[in-house]
Amino acid sequence: MTERPSQIPDRVRFDRLLQEMTARLVGAKGLEIDAAMDDCLSRLGEHFGVDGVGFGGMSESGEIVPSTLFRGQVAPSDATSVSPPPGPDMVARIRREGSLVFSRPEDLDDLPQFQEHSRHAGVSASVLWVHRDLGSHFEGLSLTSPNPKTWPEDIVERLGSAGEVLYNALYRRRAEVEVERLRSFERLAAGVASSFVHLPPERVDEEIDNALGRICECADADLGIFLQWKDPEMSTLRVSHEWNMDSIDGPYFRAAVLSDEYPWLATRLREASPLLIANLDDLPPEAEKVRATCERIGIQSSVWAPFVAAYGLMGYVALSTINRPGSWLEAMVPQLGLVGNVFASAIQRQRTDIELRQAYDQIRRLKDQLETENITLREEIKTTFEDDEIVGTHHAFRTVLHQSEQVGPTDSTVLILGETGTGKGLIARSIHQKSSRSSRPMVTVNCAALPASLIESELFGHEKGAFTGAVERKIGRFELAEGGTIFLDEIGDLPLELQAKLLRVLQDHEFERLGSSKTLTVDTRVLAATSRDLDTLIEQGLFRADLYYRLGVFPIRMPPLRERRSDIPLLVWFYITKLQGRLGKTFETVSTSVMDAMTSYEWPGNVRELRNVVERAMIVSPGPRFELAGTLPRRRTEKNDSTQTDERPGANLEDVERTHIVRVLEECGWRVSGKAGAAERLGLKRSTLQSRMKKLGIRRPAS
Repeated sequence: MTERPSQIPDRVRFDRLLQEMTARLVGAKGLEIDAAMDDCLSRLGEHFGVDGVGFGGMSESGEIVPSTLFRGQVAPSDATSVSPPPGPDMVARIRREGSLVFSRPEDLDDLPQFQEHSRHAGVSASVLWVHRDLGSHFEGLSLTSPNPKTWPEDIVERLGSAGEVLYNALYRRRAEVEVERLRSFERLAAGVASSFVHLPPERVDEEIDNALGRICECADADLGIFLQWKDPEMSTLRVSHEWNMDSIDGPYFRAAVLSDEYPWLATRLREASPLLIANLDDLPPEAEKVRATCERIGIQSSVWAPFVAAYGLMGYVALSTINRPGSWLEAMVPQLGLVGNVFASAIQRQRTDIELRQAYDQIRRLKDQLETENITLREEIKTTFEDDEIVGTHHAFRTVLHQSEQVGPTDSTVLILGETGTGKGLIARSIHQKSSRSSRPMVTVNCAALPASLIESELFGHEKGAFTGAVERKIGRFELAEGGTIFLDEIGDLPLELQAKLLRVLQDHEFERLGSSKTLTVDTRVLAATSRDLDTLIEQGLFRADLYYRLGVFPIRMPPLRERRSDIPLLVWFYITKLQGRLGKTFETVSTSVMDAMTSYEWPGNVRELRNVVERAMIVSPGPRFELAGTLPRRRTEKNDSTQTDERPGANLEDVERTHIVRVLEECGWRVSGKAGAAERLGLKRSTLQSRMKKLGIRRPAS
């Protein structure tokens, strides 16, 4: 005979219900768990005769955390919005006892705030059982009734038994959901990375904003920002990109400098470790500015994932929820860091592409200028080059002129050696003018003035698309010098990787443009010059010995001015005669003491320095008497000066030059460039003086 439910003891009916709930939930997976949980909560409510059964939580301050699942007349959104909230006294009681049971509102007289909350929520009787206490909040199971109700004596035990079964299923479902969320996020991160491959630089910023939006959608966030340290010292943290779901109110932080506005946050982020703000109550007192901003915007939770890019740039990707709690997966933080690396790399590539485009635009302008000037180059050379500028009767200098006469009519490669300012360029032009190629242009390339990344393109040209920024084909200097002469000044500064390609041009007259496999043939004579010691560079592995031998078919050494002092008076009068018309002055005499001073001076800048000294002296001298007027350092004018350590017996050329440069730098307060700087005093270019200082090991003494 089958028993009717009314004939079965209440406890037995509950035990059977518990067994059925367990059996229903054990084998369920995925969405089956959701349906089973709904059914179990409904049957549990029917068993106890209540209108509301649900999972819920309470924060430490007594605020209701939205229920995960709820069945009954009171919806979760209504329950969380009831004012006042349950309050801290209620939380303290339930934490102490593990549960809270009341059968009528009068049972809550010692908890007035909770009593008021229950009345406003329409609850007259309830049982609350704590499953676990997480510190910042606890979570558990509740039964609620709108009418007073008498509960069984073992109601807490029964509710706890049912709660254990339900929470086990709930945690399993949460784990499945989190695994799926993590898989979805990993797929998204991979998709974000692929979206930046071959992305044009002008679209990088837009794509980062779009990617932040997709990340927020996948991670259930309302706000996403990308921050970068602007310097290696991590003193300035700037928000460069932001996405938020409410475009009307935002952006909130774009272009903000967090290190200035939020010092606590910047200090915390310098640790380069993840930061999770689950609740604003977790913030320390010193983070008051962060708390105030979050409250103003409505931010309730945030997760900050750090990244370290390959080139050292550090930053964070941060996600936040607005006006609602957030649920963050810890396993998602490394994926966010990888996304940050993708963003940082894309921004770096964007900057590099822009710089390359700017450099290419500059090169293109130079190319256009060169092609324009190439038409009139021969006429310009004839009008600007005058053989009478090569002045000197000293036997060492006459030897140079004789050598240029010998090699000029040939097509042989010439290597001109000598210090800066000795006239290597003049001799190169003289050789070109004496050759059968004089009707064709002489193209000059200063190997020390071009960046290493661009010099190959300058020498040999490139095809469209050969590298980022190569938007059209470019003709190299060797092709421009077809049938003429190319003068490679400061050949000692040519990058080692290009020396092999230059050697091939010298030997076979063949090369390829960058980005092309087509071999081009060129008929160009090569003249080269350097102020560096190539033998030393070869020993250091910085210059190819085979290239040196190929260039040095006919070497010419330009003597420094101090080795042909007898030519100094000739040069002084040559420049006086040449410049006085342009300066509007006439000079008739140069005193013996002035000429002796100039003859005894070491002239580290050689003829170029001499010309500059003469011009400056002519500017400050009223005429007709030529006076130095302090344009020449006094310590160099006295041959017998006891402080003149550079003329001590046995002093070599570098010692003399080093001592002189140090003295001039000291007199100028170690100022290299600018008005009254050492470069001006020496008649040298700033770059030339810095090169000499580096070669001679001259450094400013520590103060």
